[in-house]
Amino acid sequence: MYYSYCVQGVLASSESHIAPVVFLEPFVRSKKMDHSHKTGAHLHPKTFDEVIALGFPLDKLELLKDIHKKLVKPLLGGAAAFAPKPPGAPVTRQNQADLSPEKREAFRNAVVRLVEEGKYLELVQFHRDMSHDMHGMMGETGLYRFLGWHRRYLVEFERELQRVDAVLRPGATEKLAVPYWRWEDPFPAWLNGFLPANDPDTGTPPPSRKNASPPQKANATDVDIIVNQFSIQNTGLNNENDYTKFTYGLEGWGRRPDGTSLPGHNHGHAWVGGIMNNTMSSPTDPVFWLHHAEVDRLWHIWQQANSSAEPNLSGSDRIMDPWGESYDDLVDTEDLGYVYDSTSL
Repeated sequence: MYYSYCVQGVLASSESHIAPVVFLEPFVRSKKMDHSHKTGAHLHPKTFDEVIALGFPLDKLELLKDIHKKLVKPLLGGAAAFAPKPPGAPVTRQNQADLSPEKREAFRNAVVRLVEEGKYLELVQFHRDMSHDMHGMMGETGLYRFLGWHRRYLVEFERELQRVDAVLRPGATEKLAVPYWRWEDPFPAWLNGFLPANDPDTGTPPPSRKNASPPQKANATDVDIIVNQFSIQNTGLNNENDYTKFTYGLEGWGRRPDGTSLPGHNHGHAWVGGIMNNTMSSPTDPVFWLHHAEVDRLWHIWQQANSSAEPNLSGSDRIMDPWGESYDDLVDTEDLGYVYDSTSL
């Protein structure tokens, strides 16, 4: 039982229970996983507004925030050993559809090795423990940290992949990189081997994906709107230098010109279904990394046209825990050790 589960137990009612993810074999979606976000069997509030709706006393919210700040963060910072930046030129993140069979196999093997080591579950736990700090759950500052935090999170995963890949492929001439999944493309079927076929707990499958749920994901037109000209809350945006509006659009809170909902990051999680639908534990599914690499790529494209835009963060709010690095350290992808093979939409 991890400390974060205890913190969530305080947030939820006394009848609530959060079951840790169980790895029976690599990425099999065990029925022991927490599916209460679908069944409603347990109360799992995700935001402080939801805590209030459940009747949690307002005067205790600051106490909960204080618990998270003083206990969870130090535990993470003290116990974690982060992968160092590898030497050499930046790696190139590729479209998953263009990966050679050898690179796909190398990625799969490296992920399995991380699972066997216990490192993968540790990375999932980072996401669980820090969700209240970078998903908007503690106010707007969490939303402002979302892109920077996940950029650094992907870098951590990528460096761990490279560490184990160097052992698995000692003669490899290229270091492993996290591929990205363009949302208009079908689900990367080469990842299906990680998951059970047609698990009844993971949703109704479309033709391209055995483990997907019905919600739609963004298409090429939607991606163009998100990056270039989406409107949010009836406010026009055309390459506007506004970090907040871009983040809202990327999250999936914007509108198409016809007024319908604009799919974004959140819709991708729902479309895949299963554990990806559980915000805190979603990295359990390896497609999480490909999905968020596309989030990061779109942010990178937007940054090129809006280089002076940045989130409304100041002081300690600019620090990305558990790494203790500033938002300013996460702006340049080359400095972090990677580039993208394409910056086109």
